Amino acid sequence: MRVGFVALCGVFGAGCLTETVYVCPPGSEVTASQRCGAACASGELDAEVCAQVRQACADGRLGAQDCVGLDVDMGVLDLGMDAAPPDMGDDLGPDLGPDLGVCGACGNGTVCDPDSMTCVQCVTAADCTGPLGQCNAMHQCVACLTEAHCDGSTPYCVAETCAACRNNGDCPLTDPVCDTVDHTCGSCQQRSDCNDRSATPACNTSTGDCTLCDIDSESADCPGQRCFNQTSCTECRPGTASVDCTMPSKPQCNTIGECAACTMDDHCSHISGRPRCVSGTCVACMPATEATDCSGNTCHPATFTCTGTPRFSRTVCESCVSDTECIQGGPGNTFRCVPMNFQGTGLGGFCLRVANVPPPTGCTRPFTTLITAVSLSGFASAGYCGIDQTATSCPAVRALLDGFSCPSGSAGECMADGALCDTVSAEDNRCTYACGTPSDCPAVGSASTCAGGYCGS
Repeated sequence: MRVGFVALCGVFGAGCLTETVYVCPPGSEVTASQRCGAACASGELDAEVCAQVRQACADGRLGAQDCVGLDVDMGVLDLGMDAAPPDMGDDLGPDLGPDLGVCGACGNGTVCDPDSMTCVQCVTAADCTGPLGQCNAMHQCVACLTEAHCDGSTPYCVAETCAACRNNGDCPLTDPVCDTVDHTCGSCQQRSDCNDRSATPACNTSTGDCTLCDIDSESADCPGQRCFNQTSCTECRPGTASVDCTMPSKPQCNTIGECAACTMDDHCSHISGRPRCVSGTCVACMPATEATDCSGNTCHPATFTCTGTPRFSRTVCESCVSDTECIQGGPGNTFRCVPMNFQGTGLGGFCLRVANVPPPTGCTRPFTTLITAVSLSGFASAGYCGIDQTATSCPAVRALLDGFSCPSGSAGECMADGALCDTVSAEDNRCTYACGTPSDCPAVGSASTCAGGYCGS
């Protein structure tokens, strides 16, 4: 395409033909802002004009920016010593070599930015490789521009670098603190490191984890409860049983922070008046330690409470609750507390002598009836010198032996099951009991006879 050339003036490199206007295809003009070389390359200027432009470029009157495109491949002033292009003629001098691009020769891994016509690190992401695969606004290769460019263990884009965290909230409980310099997650060192975690506001300085609570702040972390192992709010924790676990049935703090049954006496040391552990509960005494526990009195073997009865103070047929309440007479004369009844109705325990072997050898009046039983203290079943429980009771026998009277003539005054009120050896209104043979009655004294069906008749 040929167009008219109006004038060529002041072509000295201060702008392509700044005083020149090229008449281009109808309706358009090519001015200095479009650069002479580019206009020649596009065919908007005819060969005659372009030859003059090439000469100005060759002898340095036009700068590189104005000469871009003269070799059609958007090149600039050539640097080599090749032959001149065929269309330039021998009078233009030698060709100066291969084109260098818009910016000239960019080396050391840089590329040309056509907007600023300077060598830069990158223009697009395609110019960047490896972990620095994005091109920022400053034409620098960086790791990321948005979080879409990050993944895995470093999912956040911070200062154009893929990082593990932006703030503490991005970190897990096991490494809860985001380092403000390298943006990696690490351990907590103090409670304030976990302040922004409402569910885990405490710091376990041993593990570096944010946790539920700590002892110093347990009133805030666990209202009304205890901080247990910094992981849970519980009823108690080791060392607080004396304050938190005061029920005799639950005196100790177990391994999960609950008040629980005792397993040893030490668990009961803070329970007032209940120093012993029996079947998981703190009690006042044990039969084996009653001398100490009960200050010389006996320990009830069923309730584990101290009685008001001194040890070894009860005689034959007197009421008792434990074997140690019964008086002992030495070898071969052992007494135990035996459960008894009257005509099938239980009356509790009474002291009876162990029958000699074979029983009832050695049993003396009025205790000649053999009774086989397990003692109230749990001694194994054995034979004891007792009474006929279908006819009388131990309280009735004791009323006779102890000389009780019934002044009004009523057996009720004897206050004993099976007791009778009658004349005993000419003495009226005496407490006695029914008998079948004299052996049911005392061996000596006014009540030793059984002529009329009761002792003393």
